[in-house]
Amino acid sequence: MKTKALLTLGLVAGAFASVQAQTVSQNIVGYVNKTVPKGKFVMIANPLKATGNKVSDVIKLGAADDLLLYHFNGTSFIASEASGGEWLSGGDTEVNPGGGFFATAPTADVKITFVGEVDIAGAVAGHNIPQGLSIQSSTLPKAGTLTALEYPTADEVVFQFSANQTYASNDALGGEFLNGAPTVGVGEAFWTKSDVAVRSWKQPSASALLQ
Repeated sequence: MKTKALLTLGLVAGAFASVQAQTVSQNIVGYVNKTVPKGKFVMIANPLKATGNKVSDVIKLGAADDLLLYHFNGTSFIASEASGGEWLSGGDTEVNPGGGFFATAPTADVKITFVGEVDIAGAVAGHNIPQGLSIQSSTLPKAGTLTALEYPTADEVVFQFSANQTYASNDALGGEFLNGAPTVGVGEAFWTKSDVAVRSWKQPSASALLQ
C-alpha cells in the first residue's frame, strides 16, 4: 500500500475502535472491537471484509462464549446460536459489510473482534436498499452522519436501537431528514423502512483510499 494511502486512512481512522494498517498490496487491514452486553440486544454490522464472511468465519468465539444473533431476511428472522464457544446453528449465515444483525449474550458480555480489510471496492460499487424494511450499515468502517457516509436518503424512516433498548426514529422526505441526518458508529447497524423502490448505497469517496 502506498504511503499516501496510509495517510488517507484518516478517512477511516477516527472511525475504528482500533486499527492496524499493513503495507500489503493496496489493502487496508485492521480490526474493530464490539461488545455484546449480557441480557441486552445491540444492532451490529460487520465493518470489514474477511476471507469468508460467514458468521463462523467473522466471529471467533472464546471458550466460554454464549451468543445469539438474529438476521432479518426481508420477512422474518433467522438465528445463529453459539454456546460454550461453539456455533450450534446458523454458523454458515453470511454477514457481509453493508448489512447487520441483532446480537445478545445470554450469560456474560461477549467481545467480538472483526478482523479483515476495508471493503473499498464494495463501498464504491454499493449495495442495495430494498423497498420496505431492511437492516443497513455503512460498508466503510467509518462513523458519521448518514449524509457524510453518502447514504442515498429517500422517503423513509430510519430506526436506531439504543442501549436503553428502545428505538429512536428519524423521518426523511424528499431526500432530506426532517430533523437532521442521524449519526451512526463504526459497526453499527440500523433499520430503514423505505417507501421507494430498490436503490443503491454507494460510497464513491472510498476510491480516494487507493490513490
